[in-house]
Amino acid sequence: MTHPMPFGKNNEHSAGFRTSGATPISAAMMKDEQLYAMALREDGLLPGTLVATSTGWRKIETIQPGEMVLTFDNGMQPVTHIHSLSIPHNALPPHKAFTMVVPQDVLGNRRQIELLPLQEIIIESDFAEEKYGDPFALIQALMLDGFDGIRRVPLRGDLRIYMPTFEQEQLIHTCGTALLTARAESDFSPLDACSTGPEREYMRLPLEELSALADSLKQERAA
Repeated sequence: MTHPMPFGKNNEHSAGFRTSGATPISAAMMKDEQLYAMALREDGLLPGTLVATSTGWRKIETIQPGEMVLTFDNGMQPVTHIHSLSIPHNALPPHKAFTMVVPQDVLGNRRQIELLPLQEIIIESDFAEEKYGDPFALIQALMLDGFDGIRRVPLRGDLRIYMPTFEQEQLIHTCGTALLTARAESDFSPLDACSTGPEREYMRLPLEELSALADSLKQERAA
């Protein structure tokens, strides 16, 4: 994937990207409450997810702060921190106890991968290009349920999540050319939660437009 200003990057000099209601928001702080009602709030990577690093493909659970990870826009960048979280299975609401399975090659992933429902990923779409002037867009894995075999799978045990952070928000290469968002470390700061905070790197669409985008992807593939 190549693009002169990829994925609606939030830059005042970016020509041609029309926000159409999209706002630069923190994925950590301002996800749509309707999405929260459908799935776990957490994003991040599950154990075994392969991440491109300066030493090759590494499982996320083996990466340490300070190691270099390949980002889409900024090349190799040092990991600021790896936050980790464990959620016991019996603490999960039954209707939220699932992850999303993405079959091999559907999103550039060279092997089947498993994602948290609200983990944001990059997709390419004619609909996005027509509506926003950019063919690439961020969308939560949950919104792609039913697209090209992407599906929910029930959780059978406790949930372990790894959240790599960087100085600024990044898109990281996972399992091939699948691009997932990774947060800025400032997202975990209580000061950031209480203030406007810095402008975010990538644009987010409201839920109504995400739903329309997901529907268009399914229609494009069926055509």
